[in-house]
Order: sequence, then C-alpha cells, then structure tokens
Amino acid sequence: MMSDPRWYARAFDSAYLEVYAHRDSEEAERATRRLLESLELGGRRVLDLACGAGRHARAVARRGATVVGLDLSVELLARASQAPEPDAPPVTFVRGDMRHLPFASGSFNIVLSMFTSFGYFANEADDRGMLAEVRRVLVPGGVFLLDVFNAEHVRRNLVPETHRSVGRFEVFERRRVDAGRDVVVKQIELRDGSTTHRYEEVVRMWSRPRLEAALQSAALDVEHARGDYDGSDFDPNHSPRLILRARARDEA
Repeated sequence: MMSDPRWYARAFDSAYLEVYAHRDSEEAERATRRLLESLELGGRRVLDLACGAGRHARAVARRGATVVGLDLSVELLARASQAPEPDAPPVTFVRGDMRHLPFASGSFNIVLSMFTSFGYFANEADDRGMLAEVRRVLVPGGVFLLDVFNAEHVRRNLVPETHRSVGRFEVFERRRVDAGRDVVVKQIELRDGSTTHRYEEVVRMWSRPRLEAALQSAALDVEHARGDYDGSDFDPNHSPRLILRARARDEA
C-alpha cells in the first residue's frame, strides 16, 4: 500500500507528541481562557478543528461547553481519547477532513482552529473550502477563532536552522520561505540513536488582509485580532501570532 502523499497525513504521529511536549494542557488552559474569556461557554457546542491530542478541547470542556474534537491523525486521536485524569470532562473525538466536516449545518456555537492548523492544503481553494465548511456548521452569530502564525513576523524573523534535544530525540529543523508558492517549509529530522525519521511541513503564509478577505467571502465577519495567547492586540511587525475572531453572518 502506498503511503499518503499529504505531508499532514504523515507528520502528526506519536513522535510529534514528544517533540511538542512543551505545548501542554497548562498552555492550552491559559490560551483558551484569555482568548475566549468574553464568550459564554456554558452549555455551548464547540468544535475543535485539528484537535490533535485534545489539549484545547479539554480546556474548553472544563468551562462547561459540550466539545467535539476533529482530527485526521489516528495516533493523535487515540491519545486524545485517553482521559489525562479521572475527573477530566468528556469530549467526543471524531476522525475527519476539515474540508468535508461530518456534521449537520448549524451544529456548533463556536469553532476553534488553534496552533496553526490552517493553511496545510496544496491548493488555496481547499483552505477557502475549509472556511466555508466552518461557516456551514456554525449557527448564525456563532464564533470562529482562527489562530495562525503572523506571516510578516515569520518573514522578518525566520531562523533557518535549529537543533534541540527533546526526550529521546535529537531534533534538527531547517526552515525556508518558498516565495513562489507563498509557503513556509520546515524540514524536521528526528534522530533516535541509529534511527532517523524525516518529514516536512508546508504551510501557506496568509497575511492578515488576505485572511480577513477570505473570511469575509465565507460569510465570517472579523471582530478583532490578537497577537499572542496572552490576548495582546495584533502588531503586524512584532506579534508572533495572528488570532482572528470572526462571527458567522446571518445571510437568510
């Protein structure tokens, strides 16, 4: 059987969880508290897109929401389904593709896309299709929180190479901007003794104006922009993140 050629179908496995172990539940608690503090979560239905191991989904569920997490990775969903503590709030985890959400229209009050889970697809039309699906599954007036890296900050501050030790791995990362495709490419090499695992991440660089225009085209009206998980205002030159909150337009 041929392996799946899509980089995001191969990159998110058990090794990924080790490499990004510093992105933990405490960080997810802080981020969701600041970014969602003005929203009433009790009794709301929330969808966490590309939920991974479920850290953001569980943080939101602790605030009284009914949460569904969707991801493509079987390994990450298996980890997500293992409750981290006995009193962890229930979360439903579903395997699926963000471009074809397996939910009825108007199923959710809030949709989250955290930690740059947007911009993965080879064609920009697929990114836009994902936004259309988000609008479809939101109730009119529902909220979409979209968290990506700040493309301008990446262009100015890209670190070409890094090396770090994480658990059993030596992690070598090489980064470059592919201007022709308008993507940032990160090549990762994990060395574990005599074993080496290599994979590549390719993420589209959405600027704020283009991303806001794409959201508007999908009937998602942007309310504000934040520049980091502390809730600070977005600064195009210095903010590491671009976190947009948009509301589903009632087009009836």
